[in-house]
Amino acid sequence: MSLTMHDIKPIGLCITTQELFDTKKFLLNYCDNILLRGKDPALSNKLNAIKRDLNSIRTQPKFLDGYKAVLISNIDKIIALVESRYAKTFSEDVELVKKSGKNIIERITNAQSFDEIAILEDVFKTNVVLPTYRLFIDDMKKLKINIV
Repeated sequence: MSLTMHDIKPIGLCITTQELFDTKKFLLNYCDNILLRGKDPALSNKLNAIKRDLNSIRTQPKFLDGYKAVLISNIDKIIALVESRYAKTFSEDVELVKKSGKNIIERITNAQSFDEIAILEDVFKTNVVLPTYRLFIDDMKKLKINIV
């Protein structure tokens, strides 16, 4: 049996979502790869305008709700994937992911700033990412799929 993209989706979503909790990095480095290396002035101008708005005290709040929506959607997907794949055999870790995920979603909905979201990164890593990783590894061992 081999490892597929389907198998690693919960882990990939966890890693991507964890990156989003580093809000300072997101705000400061928004599209820097394209902006610094891009040769498309029209695209660079548009991205620079967005980056300025992201880092402006006056306009930053308009981005916060969208950012929160993306995080909440990702966490909801993680909970659903973990529950559907691992609930029958690894219920303790599944319950931790569900309970913690719902708590984090609640805290995100109440966040009034990017900084309030950033402080949730360690909680997310400890209570969602690491248990999901354990569930994934245990499932792969059960299926006798070798992974490094």
